[in-house]
Amino acid sequence: MAGLNPTIERSPVRSAGSIALNLPRIVMSWEDWLTFAVAVITFAAIGHSLDQANWVEGMPPFIPTVIAGLAIGMLTARIRLHAFAIHPFGLLAGSIVVALVAQAYADGPTLADRLADFRVRMVEWFHIVRAGDISNDNLPFVTLVQGTAWLAAYLAAWSIFRWQNAWLALLPGGFILLTNISFLKGQPTGAFVVFLFGAIILISRVHLQKHLARWRAEGVDYPEFISLSLIQLTVTVASVLVVIAWWLPLGNQARAAESIFDTLVRPLTSQSDQLVRLFHNIDSRRGANLHTFGNTLPIQGDVALGTRRLFEVNSAQAGLLRATSYEVYTGNGWKAAPRESARVDARELAVDARSAAYQARITAILRVKLLSSESTILTPGVPLAANLDTRVDTAPGQAADIERMRSRVALGPEDTYNSFGSISTATAAQLDAAGTAYPEWVTARYLQLPDTLPQSVREETRRIIAESGARTPYQQAKAIEAYLRTFPYDLTVPAPPPGRDAAEFLLFELKRGYFDYQSTAMCVMLRTAGIPCRIAVGYVLTPGSGEETLYTVRKSDAYSWVEVFFPAYGWVEFNPTSDRPEGGAGGLSQPLVPSDPFVEPSLEDLFGPDYLDPTGGTNPVQDALAENPVINQRYSWLLLVIPLSILVLLAAAAVGLRIAWNWGLSGLDDRARLWAHTQRLAGWAGLGPRAPETPREWSRRLGRTIQREEPAERLGQAYEESRYARPDQHRVDDAEAVASYRTLRGALLGRLIGRKHRSP
Repeated sequence: MAGLNPTIERSPVRSAGSIALNLPRIVMSWEDWLTFAVAVITFAAIGHSLDQANWVEGMPPFIPTVIAGLAIGMLTARIRLHAFAIHPFGLLAGSIVVALVAQAYADGPTLADRLADFRVRMVEWFHIVRAGDISNDNLPFVTLVQGTAWLAAYLAAWSIFRWQNAWLALLPGGFILLTNISFLKGQPTGAFVVFLFGAIILISRVHLQKHLARWRAEGVDYPEFISLSLIQLTVTVASVLVVIAWWLPLGNQARAAESIFDTLVRPLTSQSDQLVRLFHNIDSRRGANLHTFGNTLPIQGDVALGTRRLFEVNSAQAGLLRATSYEVYTGNGWKAAPRESARVDARELAVDARSAAYQARITAILRVKLLSSESTILTPGVPLAANLDTRVDTAPGQAADIERMRSRVALGPEDTYNSFGSISTATAAQLDAAGTAYPEWVTARYLQLPDTLPQSVREETRRIIAESGARTPYQQAKAIEAYLRTFPYDLTVPAPPPGRDAAEFLLFELKRGYFDYQSTAMCVMLRTAGIPCRIAVGYVLTPGSGEETLYTVRKSDAYSWVEVFFPAYGWVEFNPTSDRPEGGAGGLSQPLVPSDPFVEPSLEDLFGPDYLDPTGGTNPVQDALAENPVINQRYSWLLLVIPLSILVLLAAAAVGLRIAWNWGLSGLDDRARLWAHTQRLAGWAGLGPRAPETPREWSRRLGRTIQREEPAERLGQAYEESRYARPDQHRVDDAEAVASYRTLRGALLGRLIGRKHRSP
């Protein structure tokens, strides 16, 4: 008989196929795998958007990073350990993934060499951050962005598979995607459409799975292919929403929508001084201001200036508009040395007039109308005063040397002010005879050079000076200026490579560049020759760009130059960049008001109320100083934001309490919901049902404890009837059930807040 029922042996191929088919179910159900697939598609769209941005040339791809983040997050979320116990292992795995991805950007022929280079460069960057220096290395940015993308995907997977919260999963990724779009063009892209489409499906998937879990726990039957039916419906709805979203007036399709979008992303797109200092080589493609007038001036590469209008200024003729200066050279940029800050009221001379009594200088006037927000005050030459309240930054102990002037009130579009500066009118002969009797505070502050400065820069300086036969500081400055002006003007040059000195990189490799490069090289070379100097930044007025005395200043007018100190004559401007006229005596640094009406009056006289023009005319400085600035009273959004925030928080709290109060009760009838609410309140009061108690036993015990026996028994009877009796057999009507619940609710709330509830 045994032979009549032979054992059926499965072939190895069939067994392997069955194992492969059932292997995914060992990890999680097909429902979870379907949700994971939707999450992968959604976050792959974010990775694709970041790849398209091409923030850094040669940036490693993001899609493997986000998929790894989702996979690690999904696996750790399904391990039933406390979050604090499992997150360290997940973050460790993520650190390994990010390091392996970022090492592709490092230097070295082998993986071990690249990992070693990665470690060294990250340690160097950490020291730069601590020291407040400027970084030209893009590897930390690559690592940071890859790490952020991985972390967003990891937290998304954890939110989906541990907390079953799709909204919390999508927020970080959506923030990254919108930030990326805002830095580029602020326009909807294919990646945005895919993300929006996947987000809608993911939200519906997670919502369905929560219901499926509850239905399985309660033994409720549901259609076998409900997931597929819901996906079909969700895809249809998502397609309609995506089409509507695509045709909405986003970006340049409507000015109003563009303005709102720019307002929302302005905190993301505005480059703070710290970001510029550490990540200035990334490509934002937004046309941000080249110079932020902060505490650092990095030497950037591949510069895109933009044409946005920033100011309208009135001046007698074209010239330089000074914003601030920098004194400390780091090798790849400039920093502001320690400064003293002081408050100066409107119409007051901001400098010590006696110590600033240099020869052959004139006070120039600048009338400025702002077209955008900017707190730094532009001045014609070295700052002297303004007709609004300011804060001035000076060299320590030197009130005569203002390095930056800022408004004490916020300035924005349509605001106006008048500023005053000091410009040299010294001749070449006067500067040539100025000598080298520099004050101690000048040599201590404006001859600094880093220890890492290549010797080749010093040798090149000596060669240029020797070949030109220059002897005096002025002749040497003109010789170096003339040499650097032979370099072609080019905004597309790269930034100095990591560890490469900017001046040396320009002199011996690039041999072309733009104003930041040339000014840096000139100032460094002058300092090697013992000539004090500093870098000044601001804007330049192009001859012919304005009507009569009105000029429009745009982003493309950003500029930098060199200020050289001459004993008895103060700071004199030089321009080593070939796109504009040269500086020095009679060059680009021309007075912005004619000097004919004045015969070098002292600053005390010129700013004094009793000064009279020797020719019988009025005092233009006093007239400009007396003009009132226009400071528009802007609506303080804080006054609206605070109450609105409070209302939003209260509304969110109310909605949250409402959701929490009804959480898990959506499938119950009215009587069962009243019963569940009573149990929930009783549980908070420490009177919840015990495991062996029936509904009737618990209602009796509850009624005795809170002295509401009749309402408790009546509500318990109503619940039993809703569960086990036919509708025609109900002896407690709905109104009695509601009244009993309200009585119990009042008693339980009174117990919760620590007072005895009074009987109605």
